[in-house]
Amino acid sequence: MKTLYLAIFLTLCLPCAEAARIKHVDEITALPENEAERDLWDVAVGHQDNIREEDRLVDDADLEAYLDRVGQRLLGNRLDHLGIRVKFIVVQNNLLSAWVYPYGTIAVNTGLLAGMENEAQLAAIIGHELSHFMQRHSYRELIADKRQSVIGKGLGILATAAVASQTGVIDTDLMKAGGLWTDLVTSGYSRKNEHIADAEGLELLVGAGYDQAQAIRAFEILKQNSAYGVLSPSLLWSSHPTLDDRLKNLTKAVKKAERKKGYQAGDIPSSEDYYRAVATAIRRTGAQDLREQYFERAQTAFQKYTIAKPDDAQGHFLLAEAYRLDNPDGPDFKARESSYQAAINQKTDYAPAYLELGMVARQQGQVAAAKQAFTRYLELSPDTTQADLVRWYLANL
Repeated sequence: MKTLYLAIFLTLCLPCAEAARIKHVDEITALPENEAERDLWDVAVGHQDNIREEDRLVDDADLEAYLDRVGQRLLGNRLDHLGIRVKFIVVQNNLLSAWVYPYGTIAVNTGLLAGMENEAQLAAIIGHELSHFMQRHSYRELIADKRQSVIGKGLGILATAAVASQTGVIDTDLMKAGGLWTDLVTSGYSRKNEHIADAEGLELLVGAGYDQAQAIRAFEILKQNSAYGVLSPSLLWSSHPTLDDRLKNLTKAVKKAERKKGYQAGDIPSSEDYYRAVATAIRRTGAQDLREQYFERAQTAFQKYTIAKPDDAQGHFLLAEAYRLDNPDGPDFKARESSYQAAINQKTDYAPAYLELGMVARQQGQVAAAKQAFTRYLELSPDTTQADLVRWYLANL
């Protein structure tokens, strides 16, 4: 009980520590600075472990290496004095979001990677998350005297950590039950700290040589989360009610910089190169959107994917399926037919594409084309479970 009371006492006293200003990582020599911050790190590790245990991590070394290069371009050598290197994990989730843990690991959703249109836009979002880390915003939020609900959760953190110090076991169920990390990091930053991260993120973007106007477009793209019904500010920082205000501030800062004498626009890497770099995430996003019946979003994802991987027959086929499912009865079948044909062009024995070409030709009363496609399908898949149905179609065309 003494340990628990000590945790409660520390929590209630934490707001007083605000007077001893929490320093930016540029101003300190080691992280974490104290036990309270270390406890927060432990909770964050538990959250990251939960994601791994739930099999939501995307295992793609090339994709992680690409994100690492973008992060290092933004940071340069700013963390060398701490001996910390920012790491990245990719999470299977179609929401356009990212977050950073207090020890510098950035989690990026597949939906965010698929939603961005070039590397500069992605760098704008990563820069924002890097600022949250360098400003130590999760720790600031934990001890802010005006964030009583978070302080209450902080009580749980310290009490749990205190018990863990005696038992050697951290109660991760308690941490999950409180929704600590979702509230505190992925959606819980104050308006002030979000604006700080926006401003410093823009500085990082410019310092890395990217075109800063792309930050505006990146934040505009985040509004696409409304397609998933994400309207509550408690769910996602990108659907925060001040996003429009933040966009206004960001636009104002960019326009002001552009008016300065000697201004030069930064780098806007090609979309094609970006799509190739994040192709795994784009494909996963498209497939999930297809399963969850977000057909227009699936079309957008697979359009990007076929740009990145034009020789992947299945990519073209899945794009065609997104067109078909979105508008099964036409009257416009051209996009669907073109994508099925593109799949066949890449892989002449791609049987599913022949079946669907036969079906769409049948829908339009194109008897010869339907017979040709169905016949080829049966040649390639004579033992298919759909063989009898296809033979019936052939007999009744």
